[in-house]
Amino acid sequence: MLELKNITKSYGEKDVLKGVNLKVQKGEVVGFVGGNGAGKTTTLKIITGILECDQGAVKINGVSRSSDVEYKQQFFFIPDTINVFKNVSGYDWIVFLMNLYKVKEYEKLENYIDRFNMQKSIKKPIGAFSYGMLHKMSLIAAFTINPPIIILDEPLNGLDPKAVLVFKELLKEYTYSGGTVFFSTHLLDVAEKICHTVALLKDGKIILHDQIRNIIGEKSLESFFMEAEIYERSLPIN
Repeated sequence: MLELKNITKSYGEKDVLKGVNLKVQKGEVVGFVGGNGAGKTTTLKIITGILECDQGAVKINGVSRSSDVEYKQQFFFIPDTINVFKNVSGYDWIVFLMNLYKVKEYEKLENYIDRFNMQKSIKKPIGAFSYGMLHKMSLIAAFTINPPIIILDEPLNGLDPKAVLVFKELLKEYTYSGGTVFFSTHLLDVAEKICHTVALLKDGKIILHDQIRNIIGEKSLESFFMEAEIYERSLPIN
């Protein structure tokens, strides 16, 4: 589904990604975790074509980034900061995106608008939207378009408790029908509750990629990583 091969990226003399390798399978919800500055957002921008990598290759559904339009139709990306035209209505923006992806699922669109309780606000100008409303609008677009993979940066930011529940329900429906989700987060409890697997980025490389149940056993994901961090700090310096 999603494959990263030896991705490297530097900013000047700073090496951010030092050979990232990862395979995400169809139907998975994968949490991409790591500390601040680990390179999670840089990786997402490379996957989605916003940034160029220095070396390496990215494929989605066997389609490489060089295929441009075909490649971009394989995913829908929701960044942490959502910048769109402020004078356009939320509804018109979603319809515009649907046209780009050649999707005409208007009944599904209305269903998702109702489920996120956006009936009264979706036709207002986007400039009047709160951050949470922008995020819900983007999720409505993503699930309506129904691409092979949805990529998100901090997926729960700005969502109220009811919207979080709707999001989780739609994730289940989407992955049950074969969709794949790849999202970055620094909140380990979020990853534990939502994901099937976790990929840990540290020092520019993926150092752990496994199913959550195999990683934590009877522990929480937070306690696992806390113990691992303490253990690493206690190792003698050679």
